[in-house]
Amino acid sequence: MVKKRRQHSDETAYPPRALVELLVNMLVHRDYENLEKSSIEISPGSEIVFSNPGGLTQKLAGKVILEDNGRFTLPEGLTDQRNPSLCDIFFGISAMERAGSGLVDVNQLMQLCGGGSAFYHNKSESRFRAVVAQPQSSAGSRLIARSDVPTGLYMLNVLPFTVIPERVSIIKLTCPLSERPSTVDLTKCGTFVRRDLELWSFVPLPILATLLSPIVDKKNSRSVLRKEIEASADSKRVLSWLLRNHVEYHFVGFEEDGLILEQGRKHRAYFAGTQRGERTIIWNSALRRGIKREVVKRRAEGPRAWFENEGFGYEIVDIGGVWCLRIKPFYMFTKRDAVTPLPAFTRAAKATRRIKFDRNKNVEADLAFWATFLGRGAETMNVGDLHVDDLVITTEFLTVEVPEIGLSNDPELKNRMSA
Repeated sequence: MVKKRRQHSDETAYPPRALVELLVNMLVHRDYENLEKSSIEISPGSEIVFSNPGGLTQKLAGKVILEDNGRFTLPEGLTDQRNPSLCDIFFGISAMERAGSGLVDVNQLMQLCGGGSAFYHNKSESRFRAVVAQPQSSAGSRLIARSDVPTGLYMLNVLPFTVIPERVSIIKLTCPLSERPSTVDLTKCGTFVRRDLELWSFVPLPILATLLSPIVDKKNSRSVLRKEIEASADSKRVLSWLLRNHVEYHFVGFEEDGLILEQGRKHRAYFAGTQRGERTIIWNSALRRGIKREVVKRRAEGPRAWFENEGFGYEIVDIGGVWCLRIKPFYMFTKRDAVTPLPAFTRAAKATRRIKFDRNKNVEADLAFWATFLGRGAETMNVGDLHVDDLVITTEFLTVEVPEIGLSNDPELKNRMSA
């Protein structure tokens, strides 16, 4: 197990590919005229030493810089073959690359796992030695290592779905909804999307078929596993549409707080002003309660008055097989009524002037506000509708920890920043 900065993960002591690279290197690059044996010495919990007769070829020895102890670093792109026929065999079985990048790969793989590597050329004995060291143990443990690979923690502006129904009901209709009998009450059907003569919904098939029975083609209606739908790009788009409709149903519940959906297919929501224009709401963060936030601000007076309204764009995205709600904070610029958007060209000009205030710290604070507000302070929000209880989104934005190879934890290099 490797103990990283913010999480633990089970990993092998050494990357398997690094060991394979060194084993292949011993076979294809040793000097077979030298009768000395190759050796592999294992120091449990510490390092593995690969030693091979042959050392560097004359071509390589003349192009690398050797330290006093014989240690060298092989530059990328510099390669040579002592036994070309053996190299061809191992290349043919995909056990090595013809470009000869093995030692460079070993070095990078060991850095990624938190360990280290070193290569030595003993000229007097004509011998090559490779040393790979596993990550340092944590608090003397023989089973747990501490990763010292510099990492960056990145917060993505997405809220993952934690629970989604496993099946989707697809109702085949015998006529368009506009021609349905007056006895069919759609308000009892919950959330759905209409695709030609089909209705897609998370509502269980028996319930939906009963509610729509006068216009249901029961023979061609079906319940489909979500995994099957996700396997088709076309069906997956409809599923994304259905998830978005559920999210919008949840957003409608905030109308009393002044949050409204923008008209048209904009997939955006913003705060509308009150009769006096400005709007201030009170919300609770994880650290403070009763925070006042002015979400609609007056930016001019008199007949030329206009307002700056906080809002966000939203979309459903699939990130690595996880459905997520992406939130993009923005500002809607409205007319004197603090509700009607200004013309598009005017909004674009005002947004360009305002962008200089959007720093990382401000954006992170805005995301925290929206997650808390939309979740009403809870850790999750249920965006299901009638007959759908298992559609849940977490209110914690997705974070990923990324190794930043090339950085250093050395205090003397603390001013180095990631790109």
